[in-house]
This record gives sequence, structure tokens and C-alpha cells, in this order.
Amino acid sequence: MATLLDVLDAAVNHHMAGRLAEAAQDYRVVLAVEPAQPDALHLLGVAEAQRGAHGAAAALIARSLRLHSDAAAPWANLGGALRSLGDAARADAALTRALALDPALADALTNLGSVRHALADHPAALAWLERAERLRPGHPDTALNRGVVLRDARRFAESDACLGALLAMQPNHADAHLARAVSRLVRGDLRAGWDEFEWRPRRLPAPPWAGEPLDGRRILLQAEQGFGDTIQFARYAPLVARAGGRVILDVHPLQFRLLRSLGPEIQVLVRGPAPAPHDLHCPLMSLPRAFGTDLASIPAPSAYLSAEADEVARWGRRIAEVETGTESGPRIGLVWAGNPNHRNDRNRSISVERLAPLLDTPGLRLFSLQTGDAKATRPAALPDLTAGIRDFADSAAILANLDLVVAVDTATIHLAGALGVPAWLLLPYAPDWRWLLDRSDSPWYPSLRLYRQPRPGDWDSVLRTVATELERFATAQLAPQKQS
Repeated sequence: MATLLDVLDAAVNHHMAGRLAEAAQDYRVVLAVEPAQPDALHLLGVAEAQRGAHGAAAALIARSLRLHSDAAAPWANLGGALRSLGDAARADAALTRALALDPALADALTNLGSVRHALADHPAALAWLERAERLRPGHPDTALNRGVVLRDARRFAESDACLGALLAMQPNHADAHLARAVSRLVRGDLRAGWDEFEWRPRRLPAPPWAGEPLDGRRILLQAEQGFGDTIQFARYAPLVARAGGRVILDVHPLQFRLLRSLGPEIQVLVRGPAPAPHDLHCPLMSLPRAFGTDLASIPAPSAYLSAEADEVARWGRRIAEVETGTESGPRIGLVWAGNPNHRNDRNRSISVERLAPLLDTPGLRLFSLQTGDAKATRPAALPDLTAGIRDFADSAAILANLDLVVAVDTATIHLAGALGVPAWLLLPYAPDWRWLLDRSDSPWYPSLRLYRQPRPGDWDSVLRTVATELERFATAQLAPQKQS
């Protein structure tokens, strides 16, 4: 008759052989009999993490640590799960504890390097990754992380060498290709960047359209990744139509009404379970490569999307109803945080407390455009314009009623740029690739002005600068009114 130890041994054997479902089942058998078995809790947590259930993994491993708090491996695996959940502060603490117990845990060293990168502490990130490299020379996870940290620290030659060495060993390492794509794109080497950007995952297996003659064939353009990406690259759909394609644009339902403003030659469809009938396909973010886009040839009209006139009027009345305080001055919408699930949200979002320099600027009519979890932090004095928004067409109508948008890197900025609404973008030191480096304008959106951190984490100097510029903006806006 099998003992509990036999069942645990069988679970471990399944786990080591990669049979996660069988391992998890046996771990649960052990825990049904002995709920406080620390090894079963820990290893079931590891199995959950391996199948992507990082929240469940963290809870199970934390339970095991309450029973056996001086074991290094569970602390390391808890740190890995918390890192995947985006909880950098708790991950940092767990991994630091693991390495205090066992300084030779190479995975923990690599994960701690990644966590310090998420915290924008590039020197510490590199120090931990270099320790991991000494323990495990040439390990792909460590090499990838080092390449990315070096890139975001703007040590591009070293990053290129690191990623190049990894790709020499593993030519099909997709994440290394994508890391190198971002490095090239952010430096403005767009054509080389687009080529490597093709390593991202695809919805359809066939190669996408690469610019060959269309001759009236139906081409399915697929939205991918985030809402902002769809807005940015939808500009190419009319170009595909002019190149001879019968364009079908497959989008998220929240962007259906907005993207119909691209024009009658674009058939906009809500994404369904199966793709619409087509002869060719192309993800939206592969279109710059198909058109050979470089910095000099980015298609950047002053506006390529528009709000519906009746919706602009309706939202104008709504804004007038919620206005408080001064009755004059420019209307300005604020967004201070992005999607908390975004891999770089910690660095691109701003705590609402830091907005005080903007909120205290005289002569402005400020409004909140903030959505998501951060909406709950809205200052009471800041009127909320998001109640009743149904989709991006409503958001477009709201922006059309504003004089300026001030926002972190979110879909709102892309929407403002696509509509031609003036917008000021607040950027971290290591920006998303599309905003390039060290310039205050965007070749993608003529109506944008960029304000950048001079050093990692320094939002305060950015916000002081923006507050000064807002005061000038208010004065300039009011001057014509006084003259009249």
C-alpha cells in the first residue's frame, strides 16, 4: 500500500518528467491528507507557476514558507511568481531573502536582476545579472536580461554584443530577436528593427503580406497587442487600399466605431472567433515593414481619425455640466496611469500625489480622463469625464472638446495624436521604442510634445517643467480672449 511519501515521490517524478497535470494531481492528494505538508505546497506552487497561474503559485508557496521559513528555494520561487505578477517590491524582498539563505541560486540572481530592472535600478540589475553569469556562463535567460537592461541603460554597444552572442548560440531565440528589434527601433533604425520585429507571435500561421502587388485581392489587417498599437498602425489601412487591396480591418469591439472613420474604402469588422474570408493577411504592426517605412517616410498626417459630430456635441454638453471652478482657461485632460498589467507600468505610470504641481497651476480647467484601477485615486477636485464612456468613439468625442491632453504613455495619447488634438506625453527614462530617444516631438504624431525623465525614476523634474509650460499655455490661450 502506497504511503504519503510514495505519493509525493511519484508527484516529484511526474514533475521532473514534465507531466505537470499528473504531478499537480498527486500533490493535491498529499495535501488532502496533510494540508500542511510544506514540500507539496511548494512544489504544487512551482507547477502552478509553470502553467502560468502565478497568483495561485504565490499563494501556495507563501503557505509553505509559513511552515518552513528558512528554505531558500521556496523564497526564490515565490520571488519568481511575484515578478511575473508585476509585484516588483515583494519579489525583490523574497529574492533577497532567498539569496541570503543560498547565494548560489542562479535563477534567483537572474530574477532579482530582472526585478531591479523593473524598479529602474539599472546598476543593481546589472550587478545581480553579472553574478548569475559567473555562476552560469552563457545561460540564455541571464544573457537576455543583461541585453535588455544594457539597452534600457542606453549602453547600446554592450547590449548589441550581449544579444548577438545569445543569437549566435540560439539563432531562433524569439525574445532575443525582439529585444534587439526594440533596441534598433528606439534608436531610429526602423528598417532593421521591423525585420526583427517579425519574431513576435502571430494569430495566423501563414507569412504576412510583404508589399507585393495586391491587384484587388482581399487583405485582412489584424489588430494586435494593445489599443494604442491599433490606433498607431491603423494609419496604414488607407495606404493598403490605395496600393490596390480590398481592405478588411479586424478590430476589438471597443474600437469598431472609432476606426470606421478611416474611410469608406476600409471594411471594419469586429474580431470574431474565426478570421473573415481573405486572400492575404497582415498584422497591423507588420505594415511598416511592408511599406519600407523609415524615419523619413513615416505616414504622419495631422489627423487620420475623427470623432462623430453628434457625439462631440453631446459630450460637449456633458463637459459643461461637470465643469467647476474657473469658467475660463483652457480645458485640459489628465491621465496619470496605464494598465497595471503592462510589463513596464511601474515605470510609465505616476502616483497621483505627484500631480500636485499640475493641479496647482492657475488658469486651467482640468479634467480626469483616467480609467482602470487608478481612477479610484482621482482627487475630488478633479472632475471625471469617463462616466458613461462606451468605447473609443466616445473617448474621441471627449478629446475633441479639449484644448490639450497631458498623459503618460497610454492609448489616450495615441488617440489624441491620431485625432490631431494637442497632447503632452510624459515619458520614463527608458521609453517605449516608438518615442525614440532625446527628442521632444514625435514623427508619428505631429500634435504631440514629449517630456522625458532626465534620469530613471525622476518624475518630479518632469512635472515641474510641465507645470511651468502649462502656465504659459494658459496665458497664451487667454490672451486672445482679453484682446477681444
